Amino acid sequence: MSRAVRKQGEDVFLEIDGAAPEPAPGDALVRPTLVGIGVTDLAVARGEIPFEGIMGHQFVGIVEGFGQGVSEALGERFRGKRVVGNINVADADDPLAKRGLSNHATDRRVLGLVGMDGCFSDAFTIPVANLALVPDGVDDEAAVFAEPLAAAVHASRIVHLEGKGFVTVIGDTLSALLCAQVMGPLNNTVRLLGRRPERFERAEKWGVRHRHLDEVGLRGDQDVVIVCNGTARDLELAVKMARPRGKIVLKTEPIPLPTAPERPAADETGPDLTPILTEVIRDEIEIYGARCGSVADAAGVLSTGSVEVASLITKRLRFDDAIAGLRAASDPDQIKVVLEL
Repeated sequence: MSRAVRKQGEDVFLEIDGAAPEPAPGDALVRPTLVGIGVTDLAVARGEIPFEGIMGHQFVGIVEGFGQGVSEALGERFRGKRVVGNINVADADDPLAKRGLSNHATDRRVLGLVGMDGCFSDAFTIPVANLALVPDGVDDEAAVFAEPLAAAVHASRIVHLEGKGFVTVIGDTLSALLCAQVMGPLNNTVRLLGRRPERFERAEKWGVRHRHLDEVGLRGDQDVVIVCNGTARDLELAVKMARPRGKIVLKTEPIPLPTAPERPAADETGPDLTPILTEVIRDEIEIYGARCGSVADAAGVLSTGSVEVASLITKRLRFDDAIAGLRAASDPDQIKVVLEL
């Protein structure tokens, strides 16, 4: 029997007598030791993401078995080892996957979010190809950040700066706190702008400059502005902060996009972005989107010790208290809630 946090209809509950999963060909069977609750998990719980099944996508765990077709070399590499994993699962024959864009494959599945059961369970399955080893010097409480850190590392690599750059990170979410740390060691001058002064203490410890967002000047002198809040207001601020031919990276907490090729029509009742776009065109500002990155790269960054994540865990609970953990993670005062198995 296996415990699991399951979304079924409008209900989210801890299942205590579920069937143990069987790995399909090419899959690994993973026993998670620590899982993290992300904003997308909360969106599933609220019904904002149309998913039913076992929830969860942020994990560190131990590989305990394999399905058919896993080579002896891969089995030797991963069996009994601690791992993290890429949450996007794409068919190898997908045209985008063949171009190295598997995270954008049209019919991809996403662990615990789109089309496949997740990691909030005593055991779960995931393709071996999606796994990355956790370096020996990285403990579980750091490794569980691999998925959100991968997205922050990806955001930092989308833009290429020559020489020392001036970087502003807008937001004080987990994503923003990670992005600010990642950008610092890249020979940049980094500042964090947020609305929760109580979180600035962490930035102080990391050597990252910080100010309340309402107190900052809009001088149009920043080389890169990373927006970690998904509001039109923050995009407008970013445009006013960026220098001519500067770069803006939109890095909100990831919500799975529709997997069908068709895109929804624009909402005519939404905010008028014309003034913002006028400034973008006038100053030739480049805008990038950033979503998921390489968990292997994130594990490598964690092994260097250049990113501190221990202070970002604000609540730890046992897996039996997973439903209470979801409620706690909904509290805006929490940064990261983790569940111990």
